Amino acid sequence: MGWRVIHVTNVDQLSLQLDNLRVKKSDQELKIPLRDIFALVIEDLTCKLTSRLMIELSKNNVLVLLCNQKYLPECMIQPVSGHALHHRQMMRQLKWTEEKKQTMWQYIIKQKITNQAIVMRKNVVESHRSDKLIKLIGMVEPGDIHNMEGQAARIYFNSFFDEAYSRSNPNYIENAALNYGYAIIHSAIARTVVAKGLISGIGIHHKGERNPHNLASDIIEPFRPIIDHYVIKHPPEDYLTKKYRIELINLLHAKVQIDQKMQTVIRAIEIAVDSIIEFFNTGEYEKIKLPNINKLSLHES
Repeated sequence: MGWRVIHVTNVDQLSLQLDNLRVKKSDQELKIPLRDIFALVIEDLTCKLTSRLMIELSKNNVLVLLCNQKYLPECMIQPVSGHALHHRQMMRQLKWTEEKKQTMWQYIIKQKITNQAIVMRKNVVESHRSDKLIKLIGMVEPGDIHNMEGQAARIYFNSFFDEAYSRSNPNYIENAALNYGYAIIHSAIARTVVAKGLISGIGIHHKGERNPHNLASDIIEPFRPIIDHYVIKHPPEDYLTKKYRIELINLLHAKVQIDQKMQTVIRAIEIAVDSIIEFFNTGEYEKIKLPNINKLSLHES
């Protein structure tokens, strides 16, 4: 599996040369082996892309993100052909029971709130506020029917921003930073979900009719606090500068604890997806492996 995340801006052309990505700017060019690439983030709206390159990127299962004028990922290119056992995986997924889905969602939300409490502790929030989140973890039921996730979110975000803050308010540049970071990780999860032969549009909890990646929207939840921690620790001074965007992209190389080992976020995503498949196949709770950010190690550029 590739590991490099390539950020493209202000170049003339991207093309294929042998088994390499060829990046050209005026008389200069750079070549990167396709086998080394996990993701290609393209922000240059005038950059030329050859169809031959796009085909080879697809064959190599490289995540390709095309960004809009506000630098946010707008389009994700995915291969038509998927997992070698795609039909078998798909049929199994269609048989996932509602009971198991509710149990899986309970585990996901518990880990999300756990990671949020860790972010609060790392950023020296008053202990009585983080204690409230820890208490909520024990109150999460299958399917989170009483919305402990929402209650935790209110306490969580109000611990870092003023009372007028809202996640939907575009006037906060922190929201732009959070949205960018979330979009990068969400796309990486969607890429992995498809690579594993799953139907990305069929989620565990999310059921958005216009969301082609409901399953990725479920799995991202315990990963979100990684982005939160970085934005809180390093608040943006301006709207998504190039340097800041690259720092957010590089969080894919941050390390988290999963299955009792420290792994990059890229690898942790794969482990989490595999464990979710195993849980639904076996019904064994111990198969579930989700990221814990207690020992979070940020990637240094």
